[in-house]
Amino acid sequence: MAIVLLTAFGAFLRFFEIGHQGFWYDESYTVFLVKHGPGTMLGLIPQLESTPPLYYCIAWVWARIFGFSPAALKSLSAVFGTLTIPVAYAAARKLLESRRAVMVLTALTATSPLLVWYSQETRAYALLVLLSACTLVAFAYALENPRPRTLALWWLSCGLALTTHYYAVIAVVPEGAWLLYRHRRSRGVYAALAGVAAVGGALTPLALAQIATRNNNWIANSSYLLRLRQVPALFLIGPETHLRILVKFLSFGVFALAVVLLFWQVRGRDRRGALIAGGLALAGFLLSAGPGYNTFLGRNLLPIWVPGAIFVAAGLGAARARRVGLAATVLMCAIGVTAVISVDTTYAFQRPNWAPVARALGPWPAPGQSAADGRIVIVQDNPGILPLDIYLRDLNFIKTPVLHRVTELDVIAALPHPGLGGFCWWGSECNLVPSRLNRRYVIPGFHVVARKRIHDFGILELRSVRPVTVLRSDLPVARHRRHRHLVATSHSPLQDAQLIEQA
Repeated sequence: MAIVLLTAFGAFLRFFEIGHQGFWYDESYTVFLVKHGPGTMLGLIPQLESTPPLYYCIAWVWARIFGFSPAALKSLSAVFGTLTIPVAYAAARKLLESRRAVMVLTALTATSPLLVWYSQETRAYALLVLLSACTLVAFAYALENPRPRTLALWWLSCGLALTTHYYAVIAVVPEGAWLLYRHRRSRGVYAALAGVAAVGGALTPLALAQIATRNNNWIANSSYLLRLRQVPALFLIGPETHLRILVKFLSFGVFALAVVLLFWQVRGRDRRGALIAGGLALAGFLLSAGPGYNTFLGRNLLPIWVPGAIFVAAGLGAARARRVGLAATVLMCAIGVTAVISVDTTYAFQRPNWAPVARALGPWPAPGQSAADGRIVIVQDNPGILPLDIYLRDLNFIKTPVLHRVTELDVIAALPHPGLGGFCWWGSECNLVPSRLNRRYVIPGFHVVARKRIHDFGILELRSVRPVTVLRSDLPVARHRRHRHLVATSHSPLQDAQLIEQA
């Protein structure tokens, strides 16, 4: 009954206001891909993405059943995140003997703010965590008895995890090495390893094609020490929360207590199981932080979250420290729930949301406008068309020097505020370039009719009394200021996005 209640509570945290946040930059690529036919989608993945295709294939089917809205598409990840809770429970049950420690692990999984965050994102990470947890369950059974059935399940779960995200390798390789060490005379183990290697070989051409696009170069160009320093707090308290400094040090204290209790109070099978799980997590971390340092990023370490949590849960669930362990577990779960609520209720902690910006611009053509009239949209210092064109379907990059029958021009800026433009992969300021709207822009034939502020976005609306011809050279251009601490998400130089919406 306890596992059912914890799973239900975890589902509530993941599904609560699932459509409240819009699609941010990374998610917009998922939406863009799944709106195409399956053949076109698979052809675009090597150009636009840095991950294998399994998640997009599942999302393609899901979208045609439930739709393309934020609530519909994000709910797929929420389902994966909810399923992770009982799967993590199954892994802990096999590795640990203590029922108390197993329930601690389940509670930590249900309330993890990091897992909740990626359970509400239209990306492959929630599926990656689920399938990595599945590999851990199969590994635990195969470690005890390498029967053909358990090894086949391990091979299958590893193959699915690898076709979801390349970083599944940090879970798969340590598990495979451990199985080979413990059962080096088993032919079944060699066959399972060969099967996993075959999946990796089949994915290699796709991986090489995606590396050639240089889409991930922004990671390598950022500070490695900064990326390394972000990991502990991210794993323990998630992306954002109120009272972050206090909460962070409380969670560090709980982690230290768990380690002390594990080595001081835990014995027998629980200690062995915890050390196996902790060893897998540590090996995966070192594999990522060493050979994979160019793409080392907190979210890419998600495959080792469950084994790392089992290591912590074994200490907090120690029978000889019942009250202390229980109090620490309650504190850690309360921190997790507080962090989730903080994100749900605070715009500054959420993903950049372009949906209100699109609503403020309104549909085009506007009332009283001809279908032949055009609207120019300029996004200052931010060159991409996504995710704005998810909400404005007829939006396109300007490709001609002369634009005919234009009646409206809207300039959009991500307004400066503390933290905007810093290196991150979460929060409302994530990698947006700050700029200020001028009080007026001199564009022949246009005059300012409105200034709007939508959260951290500013919009300046200009109109003409009749359709006019606009020269692209007359449009306002980026000032190309130097933005301190900014890490661009692509290798393109900073520039304005100059867009046209016209039938």
